[in-house]
Amino acid sequence: MRLNNILIAASLCGMLAACGGSSSNSTAPVTTPAVEVQKPVTLLTGEALRAEVERFRSTNNFPAVSVTIVNQDKVENVVTGTRQVNGSQNVQSTDLFQLGSLTKAATATLVGRLVEQKKLRWDSTIAEIFPAWRTQIRPEYLNVTVEQLLRHRSGLPREVNNSTLEKALPLLTGDLLADRRDLAVLLLQDAPEYPTNSKMVYSNVGYTLAGMMAEVVGGDSYENLMQKEVFAPLGIKGRFGFPEDAGVNNNIGHTLVDDKWQITPPLDPRYAFFINAAGGMNLSLADYGLFLREQLRGLQGQSTYLTLASFQLMHTPVDNYGMGWVIATVPGLGNVSIHNGTELTYYASNRVIPSKNVAIAIACNCYNEAAISKLDDFADSLMQPLIPK
Repeated sequence: MRLNNILIAASLCGMLAACGGSSSNSTAPVTTPAVEVQKPVTLLTGEALRAEVERFRSTNNFPAVSVTIVNQDKVENVVTGTRQVNGSQNVQSTDLFQLGSLTKAATATLVGRLVEQKKLRWDSTIAEIFPAWRTQIRPEYLNVTVEQLLRHRSGLPREVNNSTLEKALPLLTGDLLADRRDLAVLLLQDAPEYPTNSKMVYSNVGYTLAGMMAEVVGGDSYENLMQKEVFAPLGIKGRFGFPEDAGVNNNIGHTLVDDKWQITPPLDPRYAFFINAAGGMNLSLADYGLFLREQLRGLQGQSTYLTLASFQLMHTPVDNYGMGWVIATVPGLGNVSIHNGTELTYYASNRVIPSKNVAIAIACNCYNEAAISKLDDFADSLMQPLIPK
């Protein structure tokens, strides 16, 4: 049985397609004990893993593919291919990939740090954090909490609508925090798409607002807070935007045009700055493995980075969604946390299986709907030994 056959509906929950289960008015997840890890399972490693990744990449003619496996606290990364299609520069283990909506779990983790520092509460509201907005935005949004934003239960739309964006662009000053807040106020003058907390509807805008709430209580930009509270403590080197922005000697994004990979310019930077907390993170997959490892440690009660309760809350679903994680219960594996992400020139997805103390992530410097299906199938094939016979 393929893991993807079980999780296929949930794994579409990245930047492009919303997903969720039945609606519920309850947002009180049930807390569970630390995960009891089962007997370790042997997965591909070393040269055997490298050969399998390269076979998959070359067979499907992807520019570059990176795979990270976390197995019993060991992080192993394999990356093959070239930074640019038909280019001469081989991709390196330190090269960045644009991870899209895999950013969401990192944003929730940042919020968890601020909650444990007593700077924020999971039930802190928009009105509490932005009191000046009480007379500037629709009243339906005033009592939306940071947890509801992270669980996609705020009533906010999936994306910034084009008319609002066109109104905002002439007003941008270059002041990152002020520009984000001005655009948010415009967005919050539009009626909610559904009553707050009535159901889960995927919203990149909601994560943007959660990041802005972090900025206020953390006293710094979202990007700087991520460096201080997430990347540095976990030994990660990350940035926001697109790898191309970092200059030479890095990855380049591609899309498929007439069955050929073509270098494709990234998202308009005039908009990209607004949604960094929803989908802007750039990491090597080797470093992303350190983030996944800490999630596994946390769910086993073995992390000093956050409390067990915080990790459990982020990975406990309401309507099949935690905070930055789609949660599916799989026979023989228990709860599996997954997500995918793309900003349409890169693609990445993950699987976190606490009961096995295993996680996997896969990424490509390319995007195409048929291609990402192959990437997810390949990631699932690497996890095949975990699936009960």
